[in-house]
Amino acid sequence: MTSSSAAAPVKLWNKNFVLWWLGSAQSAFGTALAGIATSFLVLHQTGSASAMGLNLALAMLPALLQPFLGAWVDRIPLKIPLVAGNVLRGLLQLGVGFWALRGHLPTEIIYAASFLTGLVGAFYAPATQGMVARLVPAGELKRATGLMQGATQTMTMLGLVAGGFLVATLGRAQTLMLDGLSFLLFAGVLLLVQLPARASHAADEPYWDTFKAGVRYVRGSALLMGLPLLALLLNASFAPIDMLLPKRMLSLGAGERGYGLFFGLLMAGVAGGSFLVAALGQRVNARAASVAGMTVMGLAVLALAFTQTAVQMYVLAVCMGLGNAFCNMGIGVIFQKRVAPEYFGRVGSLLGMVGMAGMPLTLLALTPFADRLSINSIFAVCGIVTVLGALAWAGILRRDAKTGEVIRIPIESGRFRFNPSGCE
Repeated sequence: MTSSSAAAPVKLWNKNFVLWWLGSAQSAFGTALAGIATSFLVLHQTGSASAMGLNLALAMLPALLQPFLGAWVDRIPLKIPLVAGNVLRGLLQLGVGFWALRGHLPTEIIYAASFLTGLVGAFYAPATQGMVARLVPAGELKRATGLMQGATQTMTMLGLVAGGFLVATLGRAQTLMLDGLSFLLFAGVLLLVQLPARASHAADEPYWDTFKAGVRYVRGSALLMGLPLLALLLNASFAPIDMLLPKRMLSLGAGERGYGLFFGLLMAGVAGGSFLVAALGQRVNARAASVAGMTVMGLAVLALAFTQTAVQMYVLAVCMGLGNAFCNMGIGVIFQKRVAPEYFGRVGSLLGMVGMAGMPLTLLALTPFADRLSINSIFAVCGIVTVLGALAWAGILRRDAKTGEVIRIPIESGRFRFNPSGCE
């Protein structure tokens, strides 16, 4: 399979961006359905929050391999990992759903499928790094990032809200099969997307030289060195929420519907914030947005520790979503402007691996104690750590601005000079 090439984009609403935008949105809908189905399938069969934590950890652990796979992805046509990743994940979800539909599904099979899905995702994710920057003009990056986040999070919201009702009415197996079909549909859409040509590596370049070049690239920037450590801290602090929320919703009498509604409202906040970013465009300061977004997220999680009703949790979910939208946009724009396109796979996967490690490590550490510790205490610690992370990130940005660090990266036919002040 070879990757189709297209000329550098000259407008935002071009065919390739629209296909990527729509395909990502519908795939997000199916993934949201599967998240609820898998979580409650494990909880239904085991009755244990620890088992849910183990399943989540197994799905995330393969992300530790991303830097090695990212170096390989940067050496091959992008269509291969993009299409193959969706096909393989679709087949896995269909298989698990079909097995569950026929009768009892051993928990070990769910664990194995989660691990394999995570492994395929570790191969797929590096190919998606910087994809928006490949498909839109440089001047439209903030607007396109907001549109991407808004569409995918809107569909995730719909999937979570609908997922709670679908799992409760149609069943967990049928919901998993819907997710499998969404992956296969996205694979078909990706065949129609043409990607701009990118710098290729010499055929005789050793693999480890490609890998080490990505490591050296990150080490050359204090900002890129600090970002993965911050992501590690934040992901570690948010991991327990996914693990403990189903049990909390059951204790409040909200169950699957409450779980789906919480994350649906969180995604509504993300979608609303993302579309606001798209409307504001160049008026948004990416650096300030990332710090403010993290702070709002941390305060909202801290407030979860003091909630006593599901309604209170729903309000905070919206606040978390709004903060997440501005945080993700800011960090995403900084990354795509600071990193040369030929390094997107290696650098993005290296940053992602370090950041993602916080989630499975935290889940595995909490697994023996999740059923004994106070959920409110865990929420409080998570919120405080997130606020401290926002302060640390603000310090990194201030230091970067004072040093006046400038990294030149190619954009289309010219050169882009990063403005340390964060203003374009």
